[in-house]
Amino acid sequence: MREVRPGSRWSAGRVIKRSRYAAYIESQAWFNRREQWREEWVRQTDAEPCCAVCGDPWSLSHGDLHHRSYEHLGHERHTDLIPMCRPHHTALHDLWAKSPSWRRLGRSQATAGILAALRRQVKGTAQ
Repeated sequence: MREVRPGSRWSAGRVIKRSRYAAYIESQAWFNRREQWREEWVRQTDAEPCCAVCGDPWSLSHGDLHHRSYEHLGHERHTDLIPMCRPHHTALHDLWAKSPSWRRLGRSQATAGILAALRRQVKGTAQ
């Protein structure tokens, strides 16, 4: 489970939700969902997944799936999950944690904005 942002105050309900999330992410059910998600991706695109930011290959052993939303946690839809390499997934969460303006947008909208910002950053360093 991620550490509490400095200065933030978590309610008892928030702590319970985060504990449930942490247990789920460590569960066999999540591991199975990740495998299922990869199979769906390959079937739909006829290609292996890659990081949504940098395009590096994504794999079950070396990739993360970012939740665009927790609305269906435990029963995620294919489109609820975004393949990311570990460094870019960490960067996304770091930007989210450090910026109240991103958090005010809500998870789904902030995710889209942060992904776009990270892609611009990657594109700028590649030139």
